[in-house]
Amino acid sequence: MKQFFSTLFLWLGRIRNVLINGIFIIFLLLFVSAMYAGQPKVPDSAALVIDPHGQIVEELELPTPGSLPFDFSFTAPNQTNLHELVEVIEHAAADDRIRLLVLKLNDMEKTSLPKLQELRRAITVFKSSGKMVIAVGPNYSQSQYYLAAMADQVFLDPMGVVALQGFSIYRNYFKAALDKLSVDVQIFRAGKYKAAIEPLIRNDMSGEDRSANQALLSVLWGAYKDDVADMRGIKAARLQALLDKPASFLAKYDGDYSALFKAEGLVDTLADYHTIENYIAGAMGITSGSSSDYASIDFHQYRAATLSDLPAAKNRQVGVITASGMIVDGEQPPGMVGSESMIEMLERARLNPQIRAVVLRIDSPGGSAQASEAIRSAIVHLKASGKPVVVSMGSLAASGGYWMAAPADEIWAYPTTITGSIGAFGVMANVEQGLKKLGIHTDGLGTTSIAAGIRADRSMPAQLNEVMSLAMKHTYRRFLGIVSDGRGLSIDEVAKLAEGRVWTGVDAQRLGLVDDLGGLKEAIIAAAKRANIEADYSPVWIKPPLSMREMVLLKLFGNADTFASRLLSQSASVLGLSLPASLKLDINQYARILSLSSGQPHIFTLCDVRVSP
Repeated sequence: MKQFFSTLFLWLGRIRNVLINGIFIIFLLLFVSAMYAGQPKVPDSAALVIDPHGQIVEELELPTPGSLPFDFSFTAPNQTNLHELVEVIEHAAADDRIRLLVLKLNDMEKTSLPKLQELRRAITVFKSSGKMVIAVGPNYSQSQYYLAAMADQVFLDPMGVVALQGFSIYRNYFKAALDKLSVDVQIFRAGKYKAAIEPLIRNDMSGEDRSANQALLSVLWGAYKDDVADMRGIKAARLQALLDKPASFLAKYDGDYSALFKAEGLVDTLADYHTIENYIAGAMGITSGSSSDYASIDFHQYRAATLSDLPAAKNRQVGVITASGMIVDGEQPPGMVGSESMIEMLERARLNPQIRAVVLRIDSPGGSAQASEAIRSAIVHLKASGKPVVVSMGSLAASGGYWMAAPADEIWAYPTTITGSIGAFGVMANVEQGLKKLGIHTDGLGTTSIAAGIRADRSMPAQLNEVMSLAMKHTYRRFLGIVSDGRGLSIDEVAKLAEGRVWTGVDAQRLGLVDDLGGLKEAIIAAAKRANIEADYSPVWIKPPLSMREMVLLKLFGNADTFASRLLSQSASVLGLSLPASLKLDINQYARILSLSSGQPHIFTLCDVRVSP
């Protein structure tokens, strides 16, 4: 019987692989056919429609097929590349064929403030050309509204809502639950503000974490309010009052949200879809006929028609490498920062004579200290070849992300970038007592006091406990030294800025952790200047090599789905549960941390700051 099922599942797996390969070949044929069908054309007088879907990301993740037997599904595209959006909007500003910009934002998910500010800068460039910007939507989330506020005309459905609520930092804490399960969590931490691991050992936010988060939220919310107030010509204090006492404001309009938002100047016009279409047609100069007669082109089509094959300047290139996601060892796909993957790209930049300088775009909370150090060493090796390295920090470049950034010749950050978090931690989970309650005991012997190693079913040997403590202190001292060397600060000066505390970009610049405030464009200009090629150069993206299969899937689908996330969702569905998104995220993250720590000591340089909404 056992042999029968083994053979059955073997053949089921083979059949599944054949079907997947067949589906892939069909997709490949469709892809090739689309390529030879010709590029889309830009109409002579058109509206450029910006309609980002899903998350705004630094780089698109790769799609993966289903991992369960006979699961042939692929995830639908749910990510939009930030830099492609910026590139398209800025290019359209100087394109006489584009008459106006339409922002359709209802499919855009929550986006960090630095990414929104980068898009705001691009829209400002477009508006400076004298062209109109129109925002349309049935509702606006807080992220969506930030971009909509840039428009000359903001339309809202008469039954719509502008869901402004402010920023917050909340997380789930698991100590009481772990105690009930008789799970003993042992942590090793360098830095009193290193709060990423606190949810495993506390039931509430520590005083240090609370004070750091309060300072962080103050800067982020202040920037959001000031930007919106500036864009809409209203007072930031009035916006704060509206959100502090929304019920009293809403009562004046008998509960009519849209009327309130219009009266307060957050939107310009309340209108349905057809009225908005007529307005856009009129703005395009169409005064008769159907409102849908105006020509439009979405940003994917526009980019394919105008930007896909622009030549790069020979021998005068600035290479741009993206480090986005958690830092881990080995080769990793886009969406993760793998040490081997990053080293390979840095080495390509070092050996390419056409690349004269490198910009490292970091959007990472950190991760493995060992992987962070391997990447840092490769950056130092690249610098030793005579090529300047400039870091551009995205939304988050903290802990291991800052470890990588420290040796750069120059560091740029947005005022609202989250950075710092100079510290480290390790964690071990022990379920020995819980197993004993179930009647399961562990016993044995070894040739040394540490022969058993780190086991989840056995308390950590005293010698290993001491080893972890010493290793943690060493890692922290090394981190301080790396920052000291890279930033030209004394160890004592760095120590005052460290302890795992997070800083905004504006504070980091004041403290000497960052050189200048600005985005990727400014960092590229700075790199070209350092390489003495500022007169004529081209930025080129250096990306991991992809197989033909991966390239086709990326074109067709655009993002990845993982077995773990689907399994969690399916399990919750079977149990009749609907877990809050934040709880799912916490469970996934701490499960990953604990799984990486099982079997061998693992030191993390990881920052966990999640600002909502």
